[in-house]
Amino acid sequence: MKKGRLFKTLRAIIITIFSVWTLFPLYWLLNTSLKTNRQVLQSPPSFFPAHVVFSSYTYVFSNFGVYFVNSIITALGSTFLSVIVGVLAAYSLSRFKFPKGFVAITSFIILAVRMMLPIVFIVPLFQIFRQTNLYNTHIGLIFAYTLVNMPFVVWLMTSYFQEIPHALDEAALIDGCGRLKTLWAVIIPLASPGIATTAVMAMIFTWNDLIFGLYLTSNSQAMTLPVSIIGFLSQYQTYWSQMAAAGVVAIVPMVIFLLFVQKYLVRGLTVGGVK
Repeated sequence: MKKGRLFKTLRAIIITIFSVWTLFPLYWLLNTSLKTNRQVLQSPPSFFPAHVVFSSYTYVFSNFGVYFVNSIITALGSTFLSVIVGVLAAYSLSRFKFPKGFVAITSFIILAVRMMLPIVFIVPLFQIFRQTNLYNTHIGLIFAYTLVNMPFVVWLMTSYFQEIPHALDEAALIDGCGRLKTLWAVIIPLASPGIATTAVMAMIFTWNDLIFGLYLTSNSQAMTLPVSIIGFLSQYQTYWSQMAAAGVVAIVPMVIFLLFVQKYLVRGLTVGGVK
């Protein structure tokens, strides 16, 4: 009995320490956003703002709305395109017959591309986009993020489709369904947790990424929110309060989004795992 109580106490202490370690940076970000820049630079720093001010949020909402919209367009467009193409490719790899070793080699190439750092693609993408007038456009950014997201979607969705019995495809084909109708009416509903999981992961990566937005855009026409936050760093001064407010604004949409899709995300992470 004592050992069980001791174990519960230690577990509670570990969870508390881990929670504080994880959440404190977020609290400090919020705390900084509610101060003036003079208060932020006070020494020693204060854990609570002496005077709560919302001027930084007013500035962010009045000047950075266009970057917020750019991030939404890019994240939704890239996620949608990655999922559509990735699901079709994953279904093909999991169901069709290919020459011996083709699936293994293709899966290795897909995984290798996903493991590469995004910075590797910047130079060729920059040159291609400049020559095709895709530089500093939403379409260009969507294509760039799809290049990175799609291998992840294909790799993960292939494992989900392999968990679904092939007999379901055969039964649908016997009933007169074509391949696309079978995929849409039979397979996708069963794989919806996996699709939701991969879509969430792709959207989070696109929303948070800095590299592509930094090098493939030049102004507010297509520049995303993470890139715009860098503007608060100047040669002579750093606008800490405004930067923190922009960071909070950038975090909130993804937190709300994850709250809505949490049940699908948890289910998708526990079903259809890679064997």
